[in-house]
Amino acid sequence: MTPPRVSSAEGGLIALQSLETRGGVKKAAIGVDIGGTSVKLGLVNPRGQVALRDSFLTGHTPGRAGLLNLLVSHIRRFGKEAARSGFKVLGVGIGAPGPIDVRKGLVHFFPNIPGWRNTPLKKILQSRTHLPVWVDNDAGVMALAEYFFGAGRGSRNVIALTLGTGIGGGLVIDGKLFSGPAFSAAEVGHIIINEKGRLCACGNRGCVEAYVGGRSFIREVKARLKKGAKSVLSSWLRTRNTALTPLLVAQAARRGDPFSKKIWRETGEHLGTALAGLCNVLNPEKIILGGGMAGNGRLIFGPVIATIRKKAFPIAARSVKVVPAKLGVDAGLVGAAALVFSNKGTREAR
Repeated sequence: MTPPRVSSAEGGLIALQSLETRGGVKKAAIGVDIGGTSVKLGLVNPRGQVALRDSFLTGHTPGRAGLLNLLVSHIRRFGKEAARSGFKVLGVGIGAPGPIDVRKGLVHFFPNIPGWRNTPLKKILQSRTHLPVWVDNDAGVMALAEYFFGAGRGSRNVIALTLGTGIGGGLVIDGKLFSGPAFSAAEVGHIIINEKGRLCACGNRGCVEAYVGGRSFIREVKARLKKGAKSVLSSWLRTRNTALTPLLVAQAARRGDPFSKKIWRETGEHLGTALAGLCNVLNPEKIILGGGMAGNGRLIFGPVIATIRKKAFPIAARSVKVVPAKLGVDAGLVGAAALVFSNKGTREAR
């Protein structure tokens, strides 16, 4: 069930927060962030505050059955801890990598966790925990978290991106997480900005991820250095016994290295080109950038903003703010909990 229409994001937030102590009972949701390395869980109240948290390593479980058993045991324990602390658990929200059939709660597959093809995760968890369950893509729930509780507060239309090894994205349109009829929306990383450009991991050429994703960024830096580009990075790599990372390139840029400054400027311009197109199509109020690449601050935000101002229609460029994400590592589990609040919680609040 979709959330009720409200006049602003703040109105939607107030609707969620009004659940907190209705009838003298504190309300909460269990948010679960499934990653390739670990699974994080949190008991989250309708203000986005994490009252209890835990995690376990994904690789320490034998196959799908082992991971499911461990996940169910953690959810049950969280439910008991919540009851002892006076919370009523409204449900469980799951943020998971890869393609998800949101309506059915079906995992088509996990990119970095084998054995999960066509898994009816919602049905399994509801049967074993006796709680309502919602499942969505991890980048989408990050967008929902920032919309309700983070950098997107006060807006109705938000684009949220995680800039890491690749690019994940989520769209909140008119206060609702937009997934599309096939639940494949918001693949911002695969907007093509150069038809004959770099080969992307998806098989196409010229995707923005092939220019902005961390893996592609490092590949390009290495290629240019190998061709003889002059940079302080060459001596650092020889003498420091360190790996080439985006952070190292950022450090060089901040020390005035022309090569590093140029490659960060180009990276921001590529991302800005894609975002300028989205501004023209969606006219968002905010674009929220999170993840490791975005952590390099003005090195990427500066050229992104300048490119949007240059390439988007003036009215769209003037009305959008490009801001850093606020919730950090908690965005996944808080956003997963927000799935529960926005689907079940606001219905109770009306």
